[in-house]
Amino acid sequence: MVSIEKVLVKGYILLESLFALLILSMLTTIILFEVDRSRRQHTELLRQAEVLNVAKMAYDSEINDLQINGVSVKIVKSETTIKIYDNQKEVLKLEFK
Repeated sequence: MVSIEKVLVKGYILLESLFALLILSMLTTIILFEVDRSRRQHTELLRQAEVLNVAKMAYDSEINDLQINGVSVKIVKSETTIKIYDNQKEVLKLEFK
């Protein structure tokens, strides 16, 4: 005959194992979400740097519209401002006094 005490001990060990597995899976999920968020943020920062590099190339070569590596930059110059657009979104605005 099986002692009730032995069954309870095995039950507690199983319950503790399930809690440990739950905590491990939650931590893994949190870490993976943060890694994914970090990668997306890094990709966006690289895209912004690429836009600024293309804008600098366009400005240095005095071209108002330049498209390189999938980045399309438009530069609008006036007497007091220089505006840089990426796909009709203003990225940078310089004002002179």
